[in-house]
Amino acid sequence: MNPQVYATAYFCTNTTQNMKSTLAFVLVLTTLSCAFAQTTTTDGSWQVNGNWDATYPGSGTDGDGTLNLDGETLNFNNYITLGSSASNVNINVANSNFAGEFIVNDTLVIFGDVVFENKAMELTVTSNGVLIIFGDLTMNNKISVDSDGVIVVTGTFTMSGSGAQNDYSGNGNVYAGGYGGNAESEIDDSGDGSGDSSFLIDDLSDDGFGTIEEFVNGGGTTPLPVDLLYFKSSAKDGIKLSWATASETNNAYFSIERSEDGSYFYEIGKVNGNGNTNEVIEYEFADKFAYAPIEYYRLKQVDFDGQHEYFEVQRVSTGLDAEEKSLTAYPTIVQNNVISLSSTQPFIIKEVVFYNLSGGETKDLSGNASQQNMLSYNINLAELRKGVYLMKAQSTDGVDLTTRIIVK
Repeated sequence: MNPQVYATAYFCTNTTQNMKSTLAFVLVLTTLSCAFAQTTTTDGSWQVNGNWDATYPGSGTDGDGTLNLDGETLNFNNYITLGSSASNVNINVANSNFAGEFIVNDTLVIFGDVVFENKAMELTVTSNGVLIIFGDLTMNNKISVDSDGVIVVTGTFTMSGSGAQNDYSGNGNVYAGGYGGNAESEIDDSGDGSGDSSFLIDDLSDDGFGTIEEFVNGGGTTPLPVDLLYFKSSAKDGIKLSWATASETNNAYFSIERSEDGSYFYEIGKVNGNGNTNEVIEYEFADKFAYAPIEYYRLKQVDFDGQHEYFEVQRVSTGLDAEEKSLTAYPTIVQNNVISLSSTQPFIIKEVVFYNLSGGETKDLSGNASQQNMLSYNINLAELRKGVYLMKAQSTDGVDLTTRIIVK
């Protein structure tokens, strides 16, 4: 029951109670208000009661277009929008002495300015969360922001107060039109270890969020293509990857990419998407050929028109032993335009470059590498002229080979 309704009913039926009863009522009401939490249940507008497990939160929209929040815990578990590009709705989060929490577990798009007052509730964006604000975000003193997801602010992200009075923690990044107060330094000093977590809007595509950048630069007029609920990994009985979407728009397929160093990723498989749907869809992919002690997996979503976006990276301990590995090239005198690279352990070719020792010619033939099995590749050398070359090859897990070959 809404605390305000409860208060009215209680007061009407107990008007003759003594002061002690009234005090007890105030204490009970305060406890109920602090414990009150609301959770989204369906994609759609914030200001539709049917999208929440109770009446939508906020004490009402003021004449200046502001939705007021005060201490209730809010769980955004769906793709929720507030306002529109044509009609902004601002948010003011009042001083609640840190009661409540503003938790984004999915996608929340706000068309308007957002202000967290001094001692307001904490803002949390989880690993699968995306918070997009078409306006300014102002965090006033004594605010803790924990983000493992993505925060996008088209205007200015401002944090006030000293570093000891507000805080930003987590592995997620912030992309904003600009920064005010000590926001940039607080974000960059966060716990992800990179020392640089505050970026501009144009950096979204560089970090694999091209679809979000397009959505933001377009003013939010088109929906984000895929609403990802989670992306998980398990190393029991091989490597199993699982993920689920709450909704999909124009989704052609998912590309599963792997890396041995967390930097260079390559595709190891595809899973078809479901085009357009508002239903929860679960997906799985098994990697039966992991070969490094630590593998990194990345999920890439691709639209029918070729647009794509990347989701979070999963680091997996495979349980495999780290063994000494080497590469071998054969033959070193090539007469049929094909040279083979092999190893006693599975490997993936990252780069193969040939340097002509006579004329200084350099050819990167990485694209000519054809995998024969998990232990060998054939490299087509038809593009090379006859001569003596220095071949440098490297696998994705950092194993190098440098050898001299002759092409006849």
